[in-house]
Amino acid sequence: LGCWSASRDMRWRSSRADKPPSELAAARNGGHRSLSLSSRLLHTLAGAFLAYCVCIVRDSRACASSAAPSLSTTTAAAARPSAAELASPPLRPSAAFRTASSPPPEQADTAWCSSSPPTTGSELSVKDVAFGILTAKNLVQSRVHAQQLSWLPQARDVVFYSEADLEALQPTVALEPPPKEELVGGGAWKNFPALMDLHKRFPRHAWIFFCDDDTYVYMGNLLAMLGSYHAERDWYIGLYWTPRIDMEWKEVHIAYASGGAGYALSRPMLARLSETMPQCHTRYTRWAGDIRVGKCVNDLGVRVRAEAGFHHEAHDKYEWDNTGGGHPYGHLSHKASAHKRPPITFHHLQPTQLELYYRMQFVRHRRPDGAVEAYDFGEFMLREFSGYSPQLRQHVRLLFGFSVELSGGGPRDAPNWRKDFSDPLYLRRLSADESSGEASFSLVVAKVPNVFDGDGCDVPLADTHRAPARQAADVRLQCTPCASAMVGGHLQPLLGQLCDVQRRDSCTLELVVSLPCPEPQLVKAVVFDLGTAPGAADVVSMGSAACDGRSAVRLRRGVLSQDSPLALHPSVSHGSVDTLPATATADVPGCRALLGGSVELSSG
Repeated sequence: LGCWSASRDMRWRSSRADKPPSELAAARNGGHRSLSLSSRLLHTLAGAFLAYCVCIVRDSRACASSAAPSLSTTTAAAARPSAAELASPPLRPSAAFRTASSPPPEQADTAWCSSSPPTTGSELSVKDVAFGILTAKNLVQSRVHAQQLSWLPQARDVVFYSEADLEALQPTVALEPPPKEELVGGGAWKNFPALMDLHKRFPRHAWIFFCDDDTYVYMGNLLAMLGSYHAERDWYIGLYWTPRIDMEWKEVHIAYASGGAGYALSRPMLARLSETMPQCHTRYTRWAGDIRVGKCVNDLGVRVRAEAGFHHEAHDKYEWDNTGGGHPYGHLSHKASAHKRPPITFHHLQPTQLELYYRMQFVRHRRPDGAVEAYDFGEFMLREFSGYSPQLRQHVRLLFGFSVELSGGGPRDAPNWRKDFSDPLYLRRLSADESSGEASFSLVVAKVPNVFDGDGCDVPLADTHRAPARQAADVRLQCTPCASAMVGGHLQPLLGQLCDVQRRDSCTLELVVSLPCPEPQLVKAVVFDLGTAPGAADVVSMGSAACDGRSAVRLRRGVLSQDSPLALHPSVSHGSVDTLPATATADVPGCRALLGGSVELSSG
């Protein structure tokens, strides 16, 4: 019926090109009147059915678990491809470089005066998600401190949960185990009281995200994933996990979300859970904490929503390709992939690994006016870019941010990857191209030292960032399409591909990759507020000048203008704030100013 209705309308449209408007109206009205009653009824039913199907598809967008944030943006040099173009088959390679046959992934304010927090293209922002983090007193100076220096400053509302109140870590909530708890030392009992506190503390947040203190979160990827769901429904989202067959499986047969990899609860789900958690807290006292939460959710008839992107271990514990990362996932598979969904979390990390993930995700750049911008490459992390170089007679694969792998043989041979370069050094911004104005970037991954050969080289290197000199792969990231991509014998622009590979010298393997580069975002302290009263945010809200008209105080391009004496009160949503003394004073008629005063945030 739908096809018949659409084809009839298309035939009418194609026949109207050479008719005047009066005849068109008469033709269409007459056409409808000439239909029989049964045909008109069928036409009406077909239209209603199509509208209903559209509503169903639109309303079930959360079912597309593989949806990813779109890579289609605009540059000054060239138009970016659409999602459909990115999902098309790979282009025919040129003679100089052969592109691998792996398909591209599926697609799915810098103003001073802005109270809008960072967003991801969806309408979800950091102010919509509250974070709960499990920790302990002896882990604050190691794990938590590493989180504070990496991803945690991007979160607005964070609460830490421990067995004791930690004065050095705020806000911290001290928890107590239930009377008949059997695993007091392991801390498995902390989940329920922490979730109950989050429910009461943040009643207006759309989502609650819960994880451990050794978890790294790619904030933009998390917000993009959660933004693809309807937050007004019951959702329990995370890494699909099952109890160990030699332990809890003997008592409870459920699937649940891994707590270490992190899980998200929608507001309605947490509201329902809050009614049964007190009973679950006293009843389930002998399992791991995340199993207890999964069982309590399961008792309400809700199942875990498995999402690719959550990882129970560090990236080097998985075998990465373009086929892994589906469902079932987790410990049921040793494969992982950034093809369907970029990484959202990694777990069981050392503090140095938390720092590594942050270093390879962000590029910071100071503008001439002193403001700092950040480029977030989180959506590309561990995505595969591969191809074959006839010149080197090598298959080459880049796992973005972490390794460059090689494999010998001919172009038709299946590659057997060697991790020749797997020690990530840095990701930095290069000077913008003067002709196009486009920025370019350099991602350098060094060779892992060999006990016999070492990793040094005797070739003079102009790049001071590689001192001391080490053998490395230098990946040049250009924001414009490859110039050598061939389609049907014609050069065509293409983004998201490995463009070229060559030996620059005996110490450097140079790769060129084209990307739809991220737009720079002004770095703001989303945890910071400034107001004319304690706890107020009428001057600065979430690191930006408040512009809602509630206060007579105004910041214009970051400068505060006030005629009368004024007391300002800084505050942070997590971490601590200290005011540093002024460096000088100035006395002029009718004015007294303190110069050089500043605010220091311990959360970064």
